Amino acid sequence: MWEAGCDTQYQAEEVEIFHSDKQTTFEWKSEPDKEWMSVKLRVGLPNPVPVFQACGRQTTRTFLSPWMERKDAHYILMDISFTQEEELSGQLSPLEVHFFDKNTRLRRFQKSMDVLNLNTSRRFPGSQESFQSSNYEHRLALGLGPVRQTGFQLAFSYSGTCVLVTSIRLYYRRCHDIVSNLALFKGTGAVSGDLRGSCVDGAVEVSPPVRECGVDGEWGPVQGGCTCKPGHQVMDDTCQTCGMGYYKPATESGVCRPCPPNSKTPGKESERCVCLQGYNRLPTDPEDLGCTRPPSAPVNLTARHYNDSMLMVTWDPPHDHGGRQEVTYGIKCEKEVDSVHQWEACGDDVVFLPDSAGLTNTSVTVTELNPQHGYRLSVQARNDVSILWKAPPSSTATVTMHRWKAPPVVSTETSGSNFSEFAVIPTASNSQSRTSMWLTIGILFAILLLMALVPTVVCVLRSNYTKLRSVHDLELEPINPDVTYRRRQEEDSEPQPANMVGGVVQMLEGLGGRLLDSLKEVLVERDRLTLGKELGKGEFGSVYEGVFTPDQGGDMKVAVKTMRVGISSQDDLYEFLREAEIMKNFDHENVVGLLGVTLQREQDSPLPVPLVILPYMKHGDMRRFLIATRYGDIPMFVPHQSLLRFMVDIAAGMEYLSSQGFLHRDLAARNCMLGDDLRVCVADFGLSKKIYSNNYYRQKVAIRVPIKWMAMESLSESVYTTKSDVWSFGVTMWEIVSRGRTPYPGVSNHELLELLLSGHRLKPPQDCDQKLYEVMQSCWDQDPSRRPGFGELCETLRALLSELPELEASQEVSYINHGLEVAAAAAASQETHTECEERWENVYLPTPIGAAAARDEEEVADGYLKYITGSEVKGNDYN
Repeated sequence: MWEAGCDTQYQAEEVEIFHSDKQTTFEWKSEPDKEWMSVKLRVGLPNPVPVFQACGRQTTRTFLSPWMERKDAHYILMDISFTQEEELSGQLSPLEVHFFDKNTRLRRFQKSMDVLNLNTSRRFPGSQESFQSSNYEHRLALGLGPVRQTGFQLAFSYSGTCVLVTSIRLYYRRCHDIVSNLALFKGTGAVSGDLRGSCVDGAVEVSPPVRECGVDGEWGPVQGGCTCKPGHQVMDDTCQTCGMGYYKPATESGVCRPCPPNSKTPGKESERCVCLQGYNRLPTDPEDLGCTRPPSAPVNLTARHYNDSMLMVTWDPPHDHGGRQEVTYGIKCEKEVDSVHQWEACGDDVVFLPDSAGLTNTSVTVTELNPQHGYRLSVQARNDVSILWKAPPSSTATVTMHRWKAPPVVSTETSGSNFSEFAVIPTASNSQSRTSMWLTIGILFAILLLMALVPTVVCVLRSNYTKLRSVHDLELEPINPDVTYRRRQEEDSEPQPANMVGGVVQMLEGLGGRLLDSLKEVLVERDRLTLGKELGKGEFGSVYEGVFTPDQGGDMKVAVKTMRVGISSQDDLYEFLREAEIMKNFDHENVVGLLGVTLQREQDSPLPVPLVILPYMKHGDMRRFLIATRYGDIPMFVPHQSLLRFMVDIAAGMEYLSSQGFLHRDLAARNCMLGDDLRVCVADFGLSKKIYSNNYYRQKVAIRVPIKWMAMESLSESVYTTKSDVWSFGVTMWEIVSRGRTPYPGVSNHELLELLLSGHRLKPPQDCDQKLYEVMQSCWDQDPSRRPGFGELCETLRALLSELPELEASQEVSYINHGLEVAAAAAASQETHTECEERWENVYLPTPIGAAAARDEEEVADGYLKYITGSEVKGNDYN
């Protein structure tokens, strides 16, 4: 019950009940009378203070305090200062302290069971008539014990020669109000036992929130807690309502998310979004899937007549899939009823091959038709949400064929839109009519006239062609074998003017002046570039092999990057060329540089298509290379020395970029290119930003971003710094060691931030060196300021590389290049493992993360997450 210790400063609140220094009168009771008394002494203080003393006869003398109300105390503490006189016998009587937990006042002293005996270590001598008591004062901080009644009393008992109690302070500690786990715990006295909290506004209990206020006035760990109600999000220990257009389901924690496409919220505090008029969703659709509708009608519906009883019906997919990927087709046949001009179902007489419903192909054969009847064929496009609609006419295209006695009359009817008319191959009629006779005569006359004109036209064209060749003999060589040709430059042709970019500049006149001025020095004419085969496709563009002829002459093999989809606006063109502007001044062996920019006109595009000319990196991107080695498409094992060397190259390139004030924002193995000398270069600057006065960049508009490579602060606040690139570098290191595996497998994008905030990180790949894994962990520190810089990472990785056995560089290059050539041949024949094409469409998602809860499908494997607290690692893997 009793606790004694040295004087301590507490952080908790202390509530004082009694202090002798602040009293003017005392109602303490002495037994025998006047054996204890209150006198005023200077106890090392400027002014005298009340002092309790019991000096005289060596008999038991007690001193009982008045009854004191405990207030909301549960455990009483006492600070006491006292001194004792030396005893002639050498034996020192203790100062006894008695504590009484009572509802009513004791009128006389009673012996208690719990007694605290106090002795001072420094006694004042009895031979001195006067002394400074502060020189002999002994101070203690005591725990008197719990109090459960409405009040308490204190008593002293002493049987020695003389004792002076210079100060008594009675108090208790108290825990402050606190909110934890969204539960409010009201302030209470220490040692109050388990206290149940109440959920904050907008929150509901998950399990009862309980915690205890300790004897030191500090709260203990909380058990249970609350979570925000549907339609509310956590915001600084409160639950904030979701605004209009935002929702939060009941089944998850996290932030409010914007409504998916084609939906809205009925008001604030919404747990789901409702579909706009004309849209719907299935009960099995996830909350983050936008509302959809049935597809539009198939287009280009065409019927081709093969004989009197068979038709081939073909069509193209609808322009609008209704927001869903899946589309199936059904075909319905109706025949005209004689004399009444009405339609009825064809019935089982007509056969559809392969079927009349659930079609995924865009063609069907209709057989067993009667040429003496008219038919109406309707093709309906359907998706999964079509079951919620009753045969919407906007999804159906119809073709009508009247009975064919002469060349059949065919019409196309499509509800809601105008579609291309179908073609019909006429069948021969058994009866010859007068009309067909005159038609035949007309056709024969046209053929004879055409035969007379053809020789004349040929002669004229040959004459002109001969003149043209006599003036200038032309020889064509292919620029792109599938597209166009160019004229071969002759050795004696006139020299080209010095300024070769005039035509390209004219195409860019509508672009911003600053960007145009910045790019002029790297613009080249289109005829200096010859395109070859496609090397690969990314999220936004395609890369082709090419041959470039610079001003200095001499052809060089290059890679050419262009848009994967067409340029539809000046903004699209501006954003694509901005990457070229970023690259034009780069000059580092581990950063892909820019050779030039040109444009070409496309027949169906009002704007020119930009082509960015880059150095040719023979072995492509790092991720495909690593996957190919893991699956055996490259018959080799890349040693750890090479993997470390790749990391050093990437870190060196990133150190250069950060020194130039650039944030990459999309660093990943797929964006690092491998040259034939095994040198790795950082590439793909489509998301890069130049930072000027600030050392950070905040993304303010929604774009597509690589969620699983992003730092925590970028996911939660859309803030990017060099240290967020360091986080991405840590994930890239993990990709390299795991030989191209996808990070956080089985974890959906919208769950990632919550896992990272709770301390989970990627666990070390198989056969990963512990020191190397510690470098990765340092890149994933929650505090960006504690992450290393790229210069420090370079030095650390070089040190780890120096600890490994040295490889012969020439042998390593030759060995790996041989394997890469095998892989290149495999890729050319499209035999690369399916993971090389793995889910590229799900690499990027809109930001912030709350706006993009799209569930990307990742490869399923054992957990690659680990729970990290400080420097300790707890094995808590996720599958």
